[in-house]
Amino acid sequence: MAMDTSAASSYVYAKASGMLAKSFVGPRSVRLFEAKTLAELWSLLFTEPLPVVPEMILAKELEKTARDRFISQYLKLVTCYARPADILLAQLHHYDYENIKAVGAALCFKETKTPDLVDIAPFNFLQYRAWPDVAAMTAGSPLAWYDRVPEASEQRDMDFRLDWQSVDETWRAALRSDPACREDIKALLSERFILESVLWALRLRKYYEMPQEAVVGLLRSPADADSGTAVFSREAEKTLSWGLDDWEAWKKWKYAAFLNPHEEGVVWNIDPKWIYNAFKRDYVHRSYTLFHRYPFTECPLFCWYIIKRNELDNIRAASESLRLSIPASQAMQTVGVQEVNNG
Repeated sequence: MAMDTSAASSYVYAKASGMLAKSFVGPRSVRLFEAKTLAELWSLLFTEPLPVVPEMILAKELEKTARDRFISQYLKLVTCYARPADILLAQLHHYDYENIKAVGAALCFKETKTPDLVDIAPFNFLQYRAWPDVAAMTAGSPLAWYDRVPEASEQRDMDFRLDWQSVDETWRAALRSDPACREDIKALLSERFILESVLWALRLRKYYEMPQEAVVGLLRSPADADSGTAVFSREAEKTLSWGLDDWEAWKKWKYAAFLNPHEEGVVWNIDPKWIYNAFKRDYVHRSYTLFHRYPFTECPLFCWYIIKRNELDNIRAASESLRLSIPASQAMQTVGVQEVNNG
């Protein structure tokens, strides 16, 4: 039942706190990687009977079930509010952006089956019943410009525009969040968007050997000039002239704490994966702190989403490591989960 903002915030804080206490987050996330089989991981996570399906299908079913449960829990908490804060809805709308990407890709390749889409009703702004009519699906929504099936050569640019529009919506929503927690939410999000832009630039340079001028064109937002999101690419643009093996340049970086270690006398090369994991640990840790700082605002639920999304990433990593017979320690390293030292 929807409540006024004050009552809903109190209720949501209590419910969300209880959910986190039972979740595989923080030190408890290691337990996900202690499972020896997919069946054991399923039993750890769910009370539903184990599906009798081949292992490859079981892995996909496990990951989908975990995702759907996460979304369902978040929706139940959001709907406690008679008028949910825009920042809470922006987090949900991330799935509308990802869904239309999947729709565009499926139709581009002449698929007739609806792709696996995340249901965020009643907060979706896309009309999913209109499949496969893309224009009808996006009509009247913020994505009305996405009114045709993209050609294969257009998908990257259109997906890029979707990504920036999602950032823009989230940032504008943060600017309208409760004044009590607004600056902390903005600080958390701005650092995330800045680091994501830097990482994007690094991957383009390191793995695709793109020249500086080509990377710049892929960093800048096509959004309106007044969106305020242009600032998020400036840090990435500043680093474009720094060599990927130039420790002297990178060690002075604002975010040098996230860099892979440098050992004197050993050739150093920047590692985007290391930066991502170091930042993600910090990002989730800061979300834990904020969760309890402003209990009677939308901030706890905003942070709950971040923490539980991280849990979902770890569940996927644990599932894939079992399916592909990857050592647990390697899988944990991939997603930045640190082993607990009981010594």
